[in-house]
Order: sequence, then structure tokens, then C-alpha cells
Amino acid sequence: MARLGEIAPRERAGADTGKRYEYQYQQTARAALTLLDDEQKHICVYCDWHDDYVIEVGDPPTRYVFHQVKSRSSSQGPWSFAAFFGVKKKVAVQVAKKAPTVTADAIAPLMLRHHRNFADDCLSVAFVTNAGVNEDLEEFLLRLGQAPTLAELSGEARICFDHIARAYMGAEEPLTKSADDLFAWMRGITIFKDQGNITNDTIALLEIGMQVEEFSEIPLLQSESLMIARQLVGRVRAKATHNATVIPASEATLRADKGIQVDDILKVLSLSQAGYAALKRGVPRDTVKTLSRLQRWCRENDLEDVVAQVCRFKADWRIWRTIERHFILTANYVLLVHRAKAILLGGYDMTRMLQEATAIAEEFSKHVGTPLTAEGVLGLLFSLVTDTEEPPEAEGML
Repeated sequence: MARLGEIAPRERAGADTGKRYEYQYQQTARAALTLLDDEQKHICVYCDWHDDYVIEVGDPPTRYVFHQVKSRSSSQGPWSFAAFFGVKKKVAVQVAKKAPTVTADAIAPLMLRHHRNFADDCLSVAFVTNAGVNEDLEEFLLRLGQAPTLAELSGEARICFDHIARAYMGAEEPLTKSADDLFAWMRGITIFKDQGNITNDTIALLEIGMQVEEFSEIPLLQSESLMIARQLVGRVRAKATHNATVIPASEATLRADKGIQVDDILKVLSLSQAGYAALKRGVPRDTVKTLSRLQRWCRENDLEDVVAQVCRFKADWRIWRTIERHFILTANYVLLVHRAKAILLGGYDMTRMLQEATAIAEEFSKHVGTPLTAEGVLGLLFSLVTDTEEPPEAEGML
């Protein structure tokens, strides 16, 4: 077994060629956003290191998913079986006397070398492209995935596999020592087709911007999400073009030099550390946005130490409002909201806010069946801070 920083990549000059690598950077940026999805357990995305990008996955000891990214013009059509595996598809049962030769620029052989180099640390390999793939290629990979063992692979798929295995094992630099290993590796190949746009950078960035908006704590204009997408691609580009890493490199060094981590994403997204932590706990994104606005308001008013109590106050208000929503007169409700807004405008500290809320609660409790507490009034106040308080019409208070 070997770690990612212990083996020098096969080539490191690719990132210097300029614009034709923009598609690679954009796809890496999209992958980097998955760091915010805690279900996937993505730890780091390495940029242009051993492959176009590598995702580090799981709990220690982590493993790697290597991604090769290739764009293709529409005039070239979908990827063929031969272009992907480096040998033509074989359907005849007869075995040729001479092993087939593998095309030098084929996709799969380059990806499968990661299994040989990194052993069990290589979890799987993936191919990312803007184009489609031919049906025979998709069908073959589907059949591989459906067969639990090589012995259970049959028919045309088995003929194709044996043909590929003979070519790969007979190459000047064999890709594998056994057909069973090759079968296990090939079953783990994933193809992401029809990804991104290579003809229009703005459209490509807008697609990234749509992902950004999913994680943003605040509503974003399209121009804002587009700007964030550009910043994220720029961060990827800077990591990809960094070429001063010395081998062997520690994991900390490699992550710093070539990796994108959660902190890098948070620096360019409108997402705070607290908001990200809430997402990790499974809190809905709408709640995260609300909490973020509340935290910002508390910070601006020197009330950061009472955020937890504030959340409890809001819960108290929600309970009271649910009970009284059909009984309180609309005029009284509007007046209650107006009085709460006046406290906000006063710029008071928490002690004064509590005093004002107590007086309001005593006054309005005379007009309702369920007594209103000072905590409930403060809950209304903080609901107004986060723009979650609905107008009387929405609550049915007519």
C-alpha cells in the first residue's frame, strides 16, 4: 500500500497549457462542492495530482477515488469502446494467436494503473466527460457491475473481458497480475457523462453557481453566484498549477499544496462555519439560512453569547402563536408585531429588551386565552430579525 504523497505523478506539466484545461478546473470545482455533503464523507479534493482530480474519502485510513477528465467536441461523437479500453470490442469466441495491442492514449489503462500503484488505498476510478458514451460500452460496464464474480460473467461480456484482460496482462508494462484483480478493478469504474459545457464558459460557470446556491445561507443573485463560481474555479486553478511539491510529501503538505478542503470552500461561499456545522448535523438548509441571519444580527449587536437562548425564545413564540393564531384579533396581532419591531429599533441590550418584552407580554395577555410570556415576545422579536414572521393573512388571522 502507498499514500498519495509517496509516489511522483506520471506527468506534471499538463496544468501549464492554459485554456484547454478550464474544463478540468470547472469539473474539479464541482467535485469540491461535494465536500459540503457530509453523507459522502469527502475529505479533500486534490487538483491535477496523479489524475485530473482525486477525491479523498472516508474515515482514517482514508482512500482515494481517481477522476480522469476529458472533453470532446460534438463533432467527435460519443466515446467508443475502443477509445475507452484501448482495444476493439471482440464478439468472436476464437482467440487470436497474438495478444491485442493497447492503444497508447486509451482511457481505462491510465486509470487502472492507480489500482496497481496504490493497492487498497485506491477505492475506485472514474471518468468525467462532457460527451456521451456508446451503448456497447455502457452495456459492457453494466454487465460487469451485475456479475458478483468473474466466474459469473458470461456471454458476450465475458468474451469482451477476456480480450481486454489478455491485452492488459500481455502489455510491455502489465496493468495487472491476474484476471480476477482486473475484473474487481473494472467493476469499480464509474462514468459521469454529459457533464459541463466546453463551448461557453459562462454557462459552465452558471452550472457551478447553481450548486453554490444550494449551499448558500443567503439568497444570491445570479451575478453573485457566478462570481463565487469564478472564485472557486480560480482556487482550483491555483492548486492545480502549483508545481513545487517535493516527493515524498506528508499528507498535511500535500493537502496544503494541491488539495481543496472544506475551509477553502467556506472562504468563497456565503456559508459560515456555524452554518456548515448545522448542515453536518442534518439541519435543513432553510434553517441554516435563518440561523445564519440570526447569528449575524446577534454579533452586530454584541449578543453572540445568547444565541442558544434566542433559539429557545423563538420556539416559545411558535408554540404560543400556533395556539392563539385563530383567536387573536388581527388588529391586536399587528400591534404586537409593531411593538416588537420598536424594541429592535431601540438598539437595547438584552436586559432592557427583557424588560420591554415583559411589559408587552403583561399587556397582551389580557386579550388572549393563553398567557404570553416575555420569552415569547422575544421569540417574536428574533423571528422578525430572521424574516421568518409571516403576515397575519398567511396565518389565517382574519
